[in-house]
Amino acid sequence: MTKLTILCQQSGGCMGCCGHDFISKEKIKEAIVLNNREFEDYSPYTKDNLILFRDRAHKNQLRWGVCLNLIEKDNQIFCPLHPLLNNNVDLRENHCAINHMCKTAQEFETWNKEKQQQFLNLIKEKNMDNLDYSLAIDQEILLKEFKEKISNNK
Repeated sequence: MTKLTILCQQSGGCMGCCGHDFISKEKIKEAIVLNNREFEDYSPYTKDNLILFRDRAHKNQLRWGVCLNLIEKDNQIFCPLHPLLNNNVDLRENHCAINHMCKTAQEFETWNKEKQQQFLNLIKEKNMDNLDYSLAIDQEILLKEFKEKISNNK
């Protein structure tokens, strides 16, 4: 079963588990534009076509560090294989790292509610878009900043 954390849904959603070693925000955007083009080529409006879209490349193949299934529509970046978009059928199974939890999320889940809220407040104060947020979570930038902040307040 997938381990859920509310960090995945902050600041428009984190896409940190949808790739590895992201090069830059610009390359992420470029990869998503190309993914969108391929998505439309598959007319993925049925489960079978979504699976064809998913399986067009090996599951470990990335584009500048970005999963080939990540797309954007109406200024929202998301995975069209996600169960919330497919009547609770998870089309990512056996293809994606659906149980992945970054180091930031792993640590966050061990904190008490008060400490978690302090971290969520820091995220809110930053007012980042989802790409900046994803990079900051994935690269542990927010985690390091938060740890420094709480150690300075002691």
